[in-house]
Amino acid sequence: MSETAPDTLGLASQIETREPQQRVVLLGASNLSIMFPTIVETLRAMFAYPIELHVAKGFGRSYGLHSKFFGKKFPGILSSGLWPALNRARPLPTVAIVADVGNDLAYEAPVEKVVEWIERALDRLAVHEAQVVLNNVPIESLRRVGWARYHTLREVLFPSCKLSHQEMLRRAESLSERLAEVAAARETPLFSGESDWYGLDPIHPRLKSAGEIWRRMLGAISGVGEVATLARPSARTTLHYRRLRPLECAQFGLTRRAEQPAMRAVDGTTISIY
Repeated sequence: MSETAPDTLGLASQIETREPQQRVVLLGASNLSIMFPTIVETLRAMFAYPIELHVAKGFGRSYGLHSKFFGKKFPGILSSGLWPALNRARPLPTVAIVADVGNDLAYEAPVEKVVEWIERALDRLAVHEAQVVLNNVPIESLRRVGWARYHTLREVLFPSCKLSHQEMLRRAESLSERLAEVAAARETPLFSGESDWYGLDPIHPRLKSAGEIWRRMLGAISGVGEVATLARPSARTTLHYRRLRPLECAQFGLTRRAEQPAMRAVDGTTISIY
């Protein structure tokens, strides 16, 4: 039995009057998690009707492996409950963003294995005729990282990783090239972070630049071909989105499950998190 019932945004006593007319799938890790409230509010403003949002996210999230980050353990995105949920869902126009691909390098996954996982995700999205945007690794930023900074960040963010600075950069370069090939072959828009968006942390943009890549990716799935104008959620709304529980997550050995959708808004919008 689930520990958590679906949440609502708005008065719980109100009844949904509309069904979602658009499906949005978001796959990613820390960058998606950081910007999640802004992304959701922007999506709701972009579409003039309720949306059905399916999200697989989490700090340190891997596409193909179980991952653990500061006590939280998630299944790989490919083995999450998102895919069965999509297969059960009624047909809807679908758009998707595949982000935070480079995390798996820090788990020492070979480049070709990472590419295989991403292609598998793209194949599954293609079954639903999804219009997809792909987020490449921020290779320009990674090239600027020196030996000392790399080892400090590795010990803090991914202490189990033993790859040398030189080997990690070689793999990142290779992954960037392979993702570009995949995007070209599939005619999928590809976006990568610009070097001046980043500071000491080479994979998470500075706060003032954190939305730039999302403005572009959200604009690409909007259908109008322009960068999106990011919404500014209130502190209350931000907290609400941050508190939404995923279908399954283990923290310090305790597995928690929550019923999905995690949120049903009064306008008919739903959010499911995996």
